[in-house]
Amino acid sequence: MSDKKKKCEACDDTPSAPAWMATFSDMMTLLMTFFILIMSFSTMELDKFKMAMGSLKGAFGILGTQTKLVPEQSWYSPYQRNIQANSILDHVKKIRQVIKENDIEKDVDLTYKNGEVMIQIKDQMLFNSGAAQLKPNYLKLLSVISEKLFARAKEIKVEGHTDNVPISTKKFPSNWELSMARALSVVRYFVNYEHVDPRKLSAAGYGPYKPIVPNNSPENRAKNRRVVLKLKL
Repeated sequence: MSDKKKKCEACDDTPSAPAWMATFSDMMTLLMTFFILIMSFSTMELDKFKMAMGSLKGAFGILGTQTKLVPEQSWYSPYQRNIQANSILDHVKKIRQVIKENDIEKDVDLTYKNGEVMIQIKDQMLFNSGAAQLKPNYLKLLSVISEKLFARAKEIKVEGHTDNVPISTKKFPSNWELSMARALSVVRYFVNYEHVDPRKLSAAGYGPYKPIVPNNSPENRAKNRRVVLKLKL
């Protein structure tokens, strides 16, 4: 057998793949492995996920030289949240103490739950019957609430509520107008005298349409006539 024939028999007629296919196959294998790993976790912390994604991008060479692989923490740590919650609870206790010292526990109700404070104040504390002008007697209470809580609040909603006894005056044709005017009076007080950021504040008047008890007795109607402060902290 000639040398020429031997060379031909040793030849491999199978065409070779382009060089880029090897790199592409490696990348696909890496991606498949990565996402199988992700799916294998029942839960995953956001920080660790971001780090993994950052590492993956770095491996593909598409991260800039200034990009940080460890994400910056833009929210409070559990320890910081505990400090903040304890501080809020301390201020809530101080407001409750003011309420107790002034013997107005039957007229003011304060609750704190899941980062929200709700304060319900009976209308007789703040307004004369059928009026929307604030009485000076208990403005100190509003001042204490503002001082202790408003700086920490992201949103402050002031609601006006009435009972179902119809009102029809030249100034307030219905309970709706009266409830709204009362809410706005409280908002104006906070802005003008306590210098609260107006962007945090909103006002709503619900008239008799969101009672907390049935309007079937003088005592219940008195409970429904109220101003409510809702704070998101």
